[in-house]
Parts: sequence; C-alpha cells; structure tokens
Amino acid sequence: MAGAGIAGYRILRRIGSGSRADVFLAVAQHAEASGDASADRRADSPCETAPLVVMRIYRDDVDDLSIAAELDAMHAVPGAGLPTLLDVATTDSGGRVAVVERIGGATVAQVIHERSLEPGEAVTLIAPVVAGIARLAEAGFVHGRLAPSDVQLDSSGRPRLLGLGGLEPLPGDHASATMLRRTGLDALTAYVDQVVGAVRPVGVFDAAVDLAKTALATRPFSPFERDLEQALFRAAAPAPVAGLPPVRELRLPARVLAPQAPEPVEAAATAGPGAKRMRRRGLPGQAESRRLTSGLFDLAEVPVPLIEHLAESADADRVATVRRRATAWVGARRRPVVVGALLGAAALVLLLTVVPSAGGGTDGNQGATASADAGRAVAGAAEDAEADGDPAATSTPNAGAVTDAESSVDEGEADDDEAGSPGEGLESQDPVVGARSLLQLRESCFAELDPSCVASYVQPGSPLEDADWNLMLAARDGAGGVEAYDPERMEVVTEMGAAVLVQVARVDDEEPASLLVVRSEAGWRLREIFD
Repeated sequence: MAGAGIAGYRILRRIGSGSRADVFLAVAQHAEASGDASADRRADSPCETAPLVVMRIYRDDVDDLSIAAELDAMHAVPGAGLPTLLDVATTDSGGRVAVVERIGGATVAQVIHERSLEPGEAVTLIAPVVAGIARLAEAGFVHGRLAPSDVQLDSSGRPRLLGLGGLEPLPGDHASATMLRRTGLDALTAYVDQVVGAVRPVGVFDAAVDLAKTALATRPFSPFERDLEQALFRAAAPAPVAGLPPVRELRLPARVLAPQAPEPVEAAATAGPGAKRMRRRGLPGQAESRRLTSGLFDLAEVPVPLIEHLAESADADRVATVRRRATAWVGARRRPVVVGALLGAAALVLLLTVVPSAGGGTDGNQGATASADAGRAVAGAAEDAEADGDPAATSTPNAGAVTDAESSVDEGEADDDEAGSPGEGLESQDPVVGARSLLQLRESCFAELDPSCVASYVQPGSPLEDADWNLMLAARDGAGGVEAYDPERMEVVTEMGAAVLVQVARVDDEEPASLLVVRSEAGWRLREIFD
C-alpha cells in the first residue's frame, strides 16, 4: 500500500497494526498550481517540508460509535495529551480514515524496561497523565484501558495518551457513570504503580500510591485525580526524562546565491603578498555553463536532475577524458606538430655545437677571474662600511634571503593557524576552501556529539541533514562516527551555478568520495556526500 494516495495524503509505509486499525506513516500531497497560478507564486518564498502524519484506517468490524468517541475526544479536549486530530476521510472502498499528529518518541513501557527512574522523572511521566484523565472526565470521556505502552513521549519529553480505543463516553445514568469512572481510575492506578515500581530509591511515592488505592476502595466512591496529582508533587519535584533525543527544530532552506564572478587579472596582480589566492580547476565550457544557470540558482534550490548530473560527473574518469582530448588535438594537427618538433631538435643541436661549455677554454678562466674580482670588491666595500660605522651595510649578502625565509615561515605559520580554525572558509569564493571548512566542521561536531551542531554545515532540508542527524544520535549511543577524509586532497569535478561537486580522497586511500556543496546566503553548505 506504500505510495498509494488517500484523501490527499500519500502513504509512505505501515508502522503498526492492531485489532481496531492499520496505522500508516503518510505525508500531505500538495497539488501543483496550474496555469498562471504557478507564475504568480514568488520564486524566493521559503519552501517548507510537509510534516509527516499518522493515518489510521479502521477495520470494517469496528463500531462507528467507538470511532466517534475517539474522534470527539481528540477534537473536544485538546489539552488532555491526546494526539491532535488533523483530518477525517473515507477511502474509495468506504474505509474510515483518521489523520492525526505523529508522535515519534519512545513509550513509557520502553523507558521503564530499559532503566530505573529518578523520582523527578516519575513525576514527569505520571502527573501530566493524571491531569489529562481529569480533563477527559470533565468533558465526558473515560480512558478505561491505560497502560505504560499506551503512553508515548513526544519530542519535548511530554507524555501523550494513546490507546484511544479504550475511550468511552460517560453515560447519563449516575450509577453507570460512577462505575465507569471507577474503572478508568483503576487503570490509572495500575499505570502509576508500574511507573513507581521503576523508581530508585524505593518508597518515595508510597503515600501517593496508598492514596489512590484507598480512594478506590472507599464507598461511596469519589474521584481523586486532583488529590493524586498534589501527592505526586509533594513527593518529588518534576525533572526532564533523561536519555531522550534532543528536539530537532524545523529549518527552512536558505536562498541559493548566484555564482560569483572571478576576480579580474588586474586585481590579482595588485594583491598584497600575504593574500591567499587559491585557484580552482575547472572544465572547458565552465564559463558558458555558469552564465546559463546563474538565473536558475538565483531562485531555487538544487533540482533533482542537476543532482543526478553531478553524480554522473563524479563517476566519470577525468584522466581518460583529458587523454582523449589531447589525442584528438594532436591527431588534428599532426603535420605542424611533427615539423615543429624537427625544427626544435635541429636548433638544439646547433646551439650545443656553437656555444662552448662554461668550464673550458680561456673564456672560462676569464669568467672565474671576473667572479673573484667581484667577490673581492664586495668584501672591500663591506670592510669600508664597517670602518665608517654603518651597521646596515655590514650585513652579509644573504641577509635578505634569511629575512625572506623568516617571513615565509611566519606566513606559513599564520596560514596554518587560519586553516586550523573550522568554519572560517565558509564565506570564501573558492569551493575547495569551503568544502574543506565544511569537513572540518563536520568532524568537530561529531567529536562533540552535539546534534544541534549539524545545522552549521548542512543545507536545510537536504538528504545529508537527515542522515547526519540520525548518525549523530546513533553515535551518542555508542555507534561509530563519520568516515575520515583527507581535506588536503580535493579538486573540483564539475560546477553548475551555485552547486559544485568536489572530489575528496579518503584517508585509507580507497575510492574517493564526492561532496555536493551549495553556496547560499549563509555561505557554503553540504547537501550530499556520494560514496
């Protein structure tokens, strides 16, 4: 059923199946505007990724009243911790469909199975559930089948109520309503007892559990949700549940910039000696490609066909391409090349025959004598300057070379310091410098195991953002980190507007990888890594 469209939603995959419904992960299908409507749309408006939703397709034997109670409770009591109801629909075959908010965290059953709880964590897992049950009762609903597996944590760590098949509306008869409420609070007490059983040290919530059990046995029966909530807060202060993945905020893609024009030759010639100029290698026809695609990348993100084109370029054999072009050029000009080579060889033989060697004959001795006389003249001038007390003139002839060498060392050390700080080259016009800085940022982020750091080097909404986010969470649990690359061995494979494919060597000398980097208003960002 994956890929099917139902009521404007596209099903991605099945995530669960129960006695009441089949549960699918889906995404809203945004219909493309046709005609002039698409032309009126702003090109620079941000493109937000459609959120994932959960689609419940109920089985045919499920009672309509049960489904109605579930939908009414989600709609009427939004503050009770139930999933948000987004849409209702029917399939072509008459199946009943409810589209609700996706809650992707762990269940309380998983948390208490994996480890023990601190008292503050137990308050966080119990008190909101107790308050939600009280709100449902005030709205005329009872959750009669509450278990740790029916409570799931959302991205903020708040417990949310699931298992909505256990929801029942309160009947009008007082005796029946009292009995149903007692059944619901009995299930709540069992939930509290299971969570408290995982708390260390034991005995912290004995008073709260005794209060609930005593109230259940008391006749006439009286609801006790508020008293139980206050007893929990008296026992311990609430605390965040540890070990949950951090909240990942939704980010919008940054606007891709147009390609930067190369510096004019005059500006490069007048640049200072300390300025760093890194020239990137391009391909023939690069300027034409840059001119044709600059308008496109001003307005949109990297399209899928371009990514496929860049991926094909990464797999191309560049050495074979250069060899083939050189062979074709020589073949088209075979006669001029042969004549030029013969003339050059003849000129070289004539030059070696006419000009004598530097070490033979009288000319050589005269040259040596002249060199010696020049040396003595320089030494004499140095002695005269020393006698006159001029310290500047007494320096040796190699002093300038030593000074140049020292300045070269200082500049080299400054370059090393500059290259050592990650993220400094993100604003550079050279894609190699930007890609090198991005790799350094990526390595430092994985060294710190900080998922929020992923946003500093990946393009928002890119495939690499999802991959590195999940890889970072796995690394926090003990999995391996990212693969090591050699940032000093990089070269540009192809360039198309603001998107550049850069090839980088691996540390283990295996097949090189390719980095798809995109220049935006925020600087260079990684979009994808092709292995």
